[in-house]
Amino acid sequence: MVMIFKADGTKVMFDKKKAKTSCIRAGASSALAKEIIEILMQKLTDGMTTSDMKHIIYSELDKREEHTAAKYNIKKAIACLDPVMHQFEKYICHLYQYYGYETEWSPIPKPQGFCTDHEIDVMLKKNNEMSFIECKHHVKYHRFTGLDVPMRVWARLQDLQDGFEGDKRGSYDFKEAIIVTNTKFSDHAKKYTLCKNKKLSLVGWNYPESAGSLTNLIEKKKAYPLTILNLDNTTIDKLFDLSVHDIRDFVYVSPDILVNSGLTRDKIKYLCNLVEKIIA
Repeated sequence: MVMIFKADGTKVMFDKKKAKTSCIRAGASSALAKEIIEILMQKLTDGMTTSDMKHIIYSELDKREEHTAAKYNIKKAIACLDPVMHQFEKYICHLYQYYGYETEWSPIPKPQGFCTDHEIDVMLKKNNEMSFIECKHHVKYHRFTGLDVPMRVWARLQDLQDGFEGDKRGSYDFKEAIIVTNTKFSDHAKKYTLCKNKKLSLVGWNYPESAGSLTNLIEKKKAYPLTILNLDNTTIDKLFDLSVHDIRDFVYVSPDILVNSGLTRDKIKYLCNLVEKIIA
């Protein structure tokens, strides 16, 4: 029995089945997943961290199927989006467009509430109904998003709704607020949100469990972030400036535009081939 340390410091028994499932979910065949886990078992030591364990799996996958390794690394890739450049917010704004929403990142002027105006991350419109997204991006993706976040967003939604009902200039009829994060939510955050009559929604890592989680939204449209391609930060910044927000854009954007990010045409061809394997 091998015990491993999770990111929060707790010690748990190594779960061979769970490790294999994570490989299969990334697109590995059952045979390849079995091969990878057998190699992992040979290198596994008591007290190893889950981070070290995942690095071994990623490295072995990368030797065999680069496109599968890229998808396996998605959680870390999302965490690597640059918070200073607001890349997570822009990525989420782009992601919701795949689901039929008209979106606007950080709208200016700010929507007006009854008491004050409010800075929001993403404004959504679909079927003539307005809603907004509050993005919570964590570089340390093993942490939880807690109760304080939905409480603050609920207060913001209430003031924005009061502003619309009070005919404030610059107000919008927001029907719902959505909190999107790349981590898990605490039980208190979930309980509080469920109490708010579907006017407040949570979208996080593997939550909601049935469908609609961030994981599900990304995988369903295969709209993986650029950071799974292991590009340097400068190139990713330039790609965002060119409105290339996820790997699907690589397939549909002209190579002439991609060249402006500093990538060579050979590198663009290589990346496009890799992306086509990832989204196949």
